Amino acid sequence: MSKQPELIPTPPQDILRHERRQKGVTLERAARECRIAPAILEAIESGETRHIPLVYLKGHIRNYARYLGLDPDGFEELLQEVEGAAPTVRPVFNVRARQGNAEKWIKVSSYLAASFVIAALAWQFTHQAVRFTQGEAELATQETGPAEPADTPQAGQGHLTASIAPVESLARREDAASQHAAEDAWAALAQPPVADGQRELSLETSADTWVEIYGADGRQLEMDLVRAGNSRSYRDTGPFRVMIGRASAVVMHLDGEAVDLASHAEGDVANLVLAEAEQPVDADVDATEPR
Repeated sequence: MSKQPELIPTPPQDILRHERRQKGVTLERAARECRIAPAILEAIESGETRHIPLVYLKGHIRNYARYLGLDPDGFEELLQEVEGAAPTVRPVFNVRARQGNAEKWIKVSSYLAASFVIAALAWQFTHQAVRFTQGEAELATQETGPAEPADTPQAGQGHLTASIAPVESLARREDAASQHAAEDAWAALAQPPVADGQRELSLETSADTWVEIYGADGRQLEMDLVRAGNSRSYRDTGPFRVMIGRASAVVMHLDGEAVDLASHAEGDVANLVLAEAEQPVDADVDATEPR
């Protein structure tokens, strides 16, 4: 009875190299289309793969076989014979050495010492604050003169001190208001009278607003941001061409008569021409506003 010889399996590198040559594909083209480095592909076909990590090596062989049209599943048994480098294992977390009893006692002693220092500093700071407060109270008593009778409640001194501050601030506010009123009166007296043929246009603002005013022949009288609480007046023969950026915050008078800005405002922007005090003309039907 004849004995059948055993078949020796072909290494995977020989199968891959033979299949590539049969298809007429160069090693450089295969590396480019497989997106595998040419040096790695050459090592796979030569079997010199001991320097390539085994995890990556098997994946490269499967991709290469799939590219050549071979069945990657048929290589699973052959991949067991492939030799590659073992993966390097690195610790993810730093393992700290177990602390000895001496190191633990040093840390505990440091914590206790730090706590003692902090407590001592806090006590000293509190003690100094109390002494400073008592010293101020004694100094205030000496400056105010002899002490009040014993039957007077001690809390009354606190109420007296609290009531003096608002009275003093109120007096300062009244002085400032009186000074401001005096300055306004002096400015009104110092202003020359209106000349013949001139008109006087005045305005007061309750909020910041942009103001543009032109007089006769397009002469610019105002182009500025007028702050809240200001009042200004302008004299010219007229007519006055007026543009107010925030009409709701402006009160305007022409020769002492109020001007209705709301009727000429669109989106809180008033644009009008004042020819007569009682007959304001809309700027949309007049000449173009000079710039």
